[in-house]
Amino acid sequence: MRFSKGETVVYGCSGVCEIDDIKDVRFYHERPQKYYILKPLFVNQAQVVYVPFDNEKLTAKIKPVISKKEALDLIHSIDDNDVEWIEDRNARKEAFNGLLSSGDRRNIINLISTITERRKMLENEGKSLNQQDEKILTDAQRRMDAEFAVALGMDPHEIPMFIEEEKTKVS
Repeated sequence: MRFSKGETVVYGCSGVCEIDDIKDVRFYHERPQKYYILKPLFVNQAQVVYVPFDNEKLTAKIKPVISKKEALDLIHSIDDNDVEWIEDRNARKEAFNGLLSSGDRRNIINLISTITERRKMLENEGKSLNQQDEKILTDAQRRMDAEFAVALGMDPHEIPMFIEEEKTKVS
């Protein structure tokens, strides 16, 4: 699938990006090569991602942003979770990072639900999530909030409240 300058897309772990340009770039002493130049949206620091135009493995990670209907369907399916908590911390980190980097939106939503449920359970016991799980949760939420925001024409900071409101409508 080919994309155009100015399109808003999702790219791997970088999340929602705008295709700022498509042009030949020369790195070091290599010959010039055509790249998608992506600017991640909703990030505080300036960041640019270069994706080689002819690298199928990397360009396959560029996906269109979901539609409004797809976003609402995902939000309404949040409680249909099939991601299991993994007790072994290292295995959990590997599995959860794999789900996040897969880019599969349903997996990411399920991942958020699983970690959020675990956080609530631990809080009831007077405990808290470890830093590793908090980071994965934060990354997953940031990624999905940004994509939902674009699909729904909202600010990413409004998405958590919107999701809560939508969940109460369905209940």
